[in-house]
Amino acid sequence: MARTRCDPDSPNLRSVSMNKRPAVTLAVLVAVVAGLVQGMPPRAAALARPQARAQVNAHRAATFNMQYGNRWQTAILPLAKQVEVLALQEVRDENPPDAEMADGRVVRRETDFHLSGTTYTVQRFRWVNCALQPWQGQYQYCVIYKMRTRGANRSLSLVVNQPTDTVDAVNVIPPQATGSRLEPDAKPALGIRLGDGTWFYCVHARNRVGPGQTNDAPLLLDKIDRAAGSHWAAMGDFNRTPGSLPADPSGRRMVVNSGQLTYPRRGPTSELDYMVARGIPVPHQYTAFRLRFVEESDHFPVGFWTSANPDGHDVPCDPGDQLLRSDRPRATCTPDKPPVIVSMGDSYASGEGGRWAGNALTDARGTVWGTDRAAVGCSGEQVCEHDPDQVYGPTSYSPSGNRCDRSDVAPIIWAEYPGVAPWQHFDIACTGATTHDINNPYEEKGERAQTEQLAYIAANYKVKLITLSIGGNDLGFREIITDCAKRFIVNEYGLFFGKPLIKPYGYCKDNQPGILDKIEQVGNYVDAAVSYIQKTMTKAGYQPDDYRLVVQSYPSPLPQARDYRYPETYDTRYAQGGCPFYDMDTDWARRILVGALSTRLRKTAAFTHTVFLDLQNAFAGHELCSNFTHQATSDNTLDNPLYIRDAEWVRWIPYLYFQTFPWLSQGDQQEAMHPNAYGQEALGACLTDLGGAMKWDRRTTDFTCRSDPGTGDLVLEKNRSGIH
Repeated sequence: MARTRCDPDSPNLRSVSMNKRPAVTLAVLVAVVAGLVQGMPPRAAALARPQARAQVNAHRAATFNMQYGNRWQTAILPLAKQVEVLALQEVRDENPPDAEMADGRVVRRETDFHLSGTTYTVQRFRWVNCALQPWQGQYQYCVIYKMRTRGANRSLSLVVNQPTDTVDAVNVIPPQATGSRLEPDAKPALGIRLGDGTWFYCVHARNRVGPGQTNDAPLLLDKIDRAAGSHWAAMGDFNRTPGSLPADPSGRRMVVNSGQLTYPRRGPTSELDYMVARGIPVPHQYTAFRLRFVEESDHFPVGFWTSANPDGHDVPCDPGDQLLRSDRPRATCTPDKPPVIVSMGDSYASGEGGRWAGNALTDARGTVWGTDRAAVGCSGEQVCEHDPDQVYGPTSYSPSGNRCDRSDVAPIIWAEYPGVAPWQHFDIACTGATTHDINNPYEEKGERAQTEQLAYIAANYKVKLITLSIGGNDLGFREIITDCAKRFIVNEYGLFFGKPLIKPYGYCKDNQPGILDKIEQVGNYVDAAVSYIQKTMTKAGYQPDDYRLVVQSYPSPLPQARDYRYPETYDTRYAQGGCPFYDMDTDWARRILVGALSTRLRKTAAFTHTVFLDLQNAFAGHELCSNFTHQATSDNTLDNPLYIRDAEWVRWIPYLYFQTFPWLSQGDQQEAMHPNAYGQEALGACLTDLGGAMKWDRRTTDFTCRSDPGTGDLVLEKNRSGIH
């Protein structure tokens, strides 16, 4: 396979422009052009291009973050067939099945760009079944320009759909450091120049940080401006709102945005997808339109084209080929609101712990014996990069996330619900949330009140189901569990080294006076939270029978004392199992922390006329350190993972006092004692069964979902009936 290497010295202009020549002269031409570019100042080099009337707004364009899904045929094809330039982010490593590598005037199958000590390879593919619509011009295949970034399924692509591929230059802007170091998730930008001299760039900026939404987007835009000259457009996921971008001192740049939220999947949070352009005449009618979801993603696609009619573009009636049509006024096309399901509350709903498919007593390198779902870019099983954003997205505990940890396997995402498409499942729960955060902003996480997020969803969709997991943080579940674990470690650590057989710090169950009264008070808080949710739905125009509100309890993360896999010693139960708890504290926690709280939540459901889902025994036989399960072994890999029926469904306890154990760097401590990916799949199955049961039975309001330790099957039971 022929490869063209482009390595000009200029940090800003890395493009190669040439006409078609025999292959034998290609390397010479590249060297000549690169040498000329090296001697030019950035502005002069950017302007050294064919004299044509460059104009951004002369081209129909669109952008879409496809959330690393295999959606080429279902989502991307309808988009690409009706625009000239389509920018794609989070592109899967796999290509469309009908795409074939092809030579072009600029990229001869593969062209390497050496930037900042890293080589980026731009590939060119001919997409044979993608073409302009007949009413737009003659038939011609689309061309895909694709560039891998760090991490799996994080590529950038530009799809060009013109009667002929008029791209005459390709450019790569290197990743930008926002501080003293280049962050590992910083991505380059990929650009192509059309025959009229207009540059289009695909941008995927880093996740925003803090109230100022700081990230590398402004730096990327500055580099693009210096490289591309007077007519360019950068489209993509900027991971910050348009208003947070610093003002352009020159006043020549224009933000083209729809003014609507484009990132709603894990909470309707922000407008992140838009265009920043230079060279659009003023006044103009080049407008951004938020488009309809056509397949699962956590972003809306956004289109850009000239139209004097600003109406009728938000949600077209017809999917597929009508996705971008702008000739239908809203008055003649009023689509139904799509049905959705929503989860609210805390970490047991958000998906905390979803990074892990079981537990493995090994170091954090590589795939952690096939359990680490954040392992990316692996070279074998022992050498991998680790990207929590792969699982938790921009809500992860990575430096750029807000630690809500809404995972891609959260129960609401896993669940199937009658009549609701898989991509219409909304997770607005957040790790650490209390009942206060249901109706008030969670300022520590930068989250709006969950009822405010629900109000947006209720206004724009048809809400069929709301699940609520809340109360554990009000009770101080994390603090109590930490106290139990620390007492075990301190007491048993001395025994491990042969000290006298005494327990100077006693049991944590003896350190919780008045716990039943506190549980009752927490129940009162949950009553109020449910009332806020109901009032939000009423204000949005819903009647009680229009949706189902489910209050769910918590699954027991620990087995009964008699079912522990390890004896009650430091070197086994903690050092091997990651479950530092005494038998007496374990049975107390199951009976009081989980059991008594579940009983109080059942009263909440009865008092508020909602549905109750008892999950106390949903993990029976799969709790942490259960004798019915085992950890992953060195025989397990990503391709041969630990089987779900053999696995623990709860994330173990990492270090607390001592930081010298081999699982030190496996993830984050806040994941401990939460359902792992398998546990979340189980909870999602419970919701699936509940949805099916409620479809045919609207009278039953109390259900139990439990796991059968013998078979591993989940069983949904009706507990009682009543008029709902």
